[in-house]
Amino acid sequence: MSLIDVAKSGSIEDWDKEVSAGADPNELDSYGTNALSWMLKMESAELFRHAILKGADPLSPYSIPGNVIFDVLSQNKESFLQILVDTVSVWKNSNHLLTRDKNGNTIFHLAVLESAESLWEVLVDSLTEEIVSLRNEEGRSIFLEAIIEDRMEIVTRLLSKFPEVIHHKDREGKTALHLVAERNLHELCSYLLEEGNVSLEARDELGNTALFLSASADAVECLADILHVGANPFVWGENEESITRLLDREKFGHSFKTWKDFVIQKAILGAGYVRREEMIEFLRKEKPLKPEELTKAKLVDLI
Repeated sequence: MSLIDVAKSGSIEDWDKEVSAGADPNELDSYGTNALSWMLKMESAELFRHAILKGADPLSPYSIPGNVIFDVLSQNKESFLQILVDTVSVWKNSNHLLTRDKNGNTIFHLAVLESAESLWEVLVDSLTEEIVSLRNEEGRSIFLEAIIEDRMEIVTRLLSKFPEVIHHKDREGKTALHLVAERNLHELCSYLLEEGNVSLEARDELGNTALFLSASADAVECLADILHVGANPFVWGENEESITRLLDREKFGHSFKTWKDFVIQKAILGAGYVRREEMIEFLRKEKPLKPEELTKAKLVDLI
């Protein structure tokens, strides 16, 4: 009897017999999966646990990208996930720790993406600089996926232990600040601006700053925060469109008002505003302010 057949039967006794006779607990079947995969399909939880404790590696890759851990996560099999957590000391030092799924994710990525907190907690001590730098097909590291998923506790933990992750960029050249800005993840945005040593003027592959992306998403809370920490408000983004023309075209009234209020406030400061000359040139070219707004800002004679 093959181990695949034993896995389908759920017999612990037959499993031990075949392994003792020299059978490979990680052998692949004709579909390119393995015995642990069949135990999952057959809901054979007791044999699943026993097999892992006796040498079956849940990280062992299929012939196609993936392994049984990815299956457990994607199928939301809580009882099997608990078995993986319980047996982590047996398999976490596997040579296959960095096996990928079809989207290039490691189990570290998926523990974040699938909100598998229990798995994340037993794996987090295994993180290294190399692991946190690994990217999936979207070009995202574990840190950037935690940003996307709005996982503050993971973001803060990673930044504390691996501060260089703040410089990670995805396939589109987006930093963590770009990603929170375009999603209006306000709590994370505020945290990154306070603690993350972020670059306010970094541009993605299309030429967008985080401020421009917050405007394009009408993410007014992030837009306001990014403005007030010193980002250049006179920016152009993709297709050489100015931030004000974007806001006007999309009819993002609240965001546009936030931008204009900020500029008017700064304009009143006169020479105290370091971007005053740049502001005047921008206002002359783009004409985003109404006559009464120019009067309020005491800029009528300059524009």
